[in-house]
Amino acid sequence: MNNVGWEGTTSNVKFDALAWAVGNTALDLGCGRGWYAAALADRGFRVIGIDQINRVSDPRIEMRIESIRAPLPFADDSFSTILMFDIIEHLEDEAGVMKEIARVCRRGGRVIVSVPNNDDAFLPQYALTYLHRNDRTHVREYRIESIASHFESFGFRTLHCALQGTQHIPRVFSEFVRGPRAVKTFARYIITALQKIGVIHNTRIGGDIHWIGERR
Repeated sequence: MNNVGWEGTTSNVKFDALAWAVGNTALDLGCGRGWYAAALADRGFRVIGIDQINRVSDPRIEMRIESIRAPLPFADDSFSTILMFDIIEHLEDEAGVMKEIARVCRRGGRVIVSVPNNDDAFLPQYALTYLHRNDRTHVREYRIESIASHFESFGFRTLHCALQGTQHIPRVFSEFVRGPRAVKTFARYIITALQKIGVIHNTRIGGDIHWIGERR
């Protein structure tokens, strides 16, 4: 299976978020190729990954090939750090899984989450979306104004909540320029230049919401 976008490349924003990890045991839900699990293993963590397909080659990561659903197959207080990158928006039973996350996360442990930002309201009016917003397998998306209180209701304290990641305004709009690839590329360069000098700018569009919580 070919991967594109966030599935095909690593994210420096996600790697940076691993600085919030604590303890020495970690669970990576929807671990994909295991990039971020491996980074924790480099730091001495014992890491378990769950995904429906095993694409992990690092032998330090203990893989569970199964769907992510409640109940999770772990004892109470099993993990000091839990990663959920680009996964919880796909889950039908979000509440059930979040209750299980709270159960298997130790008190004082950290949960590190990234989810799609749902505040690009003007784009869908013109049939435009960001790459991550164009995933039809999303069950829900999130707003930065409400995400903290939402996750806190499951027993967490918010440590960090921010809209982070690269904006794709040039890529999105250049895709709607008619003409050969060279014309599209030129349009992208022009839009990029306008964005860099501030003519095109909107701090609330693009990227994902990154939320980090501590188990109370």
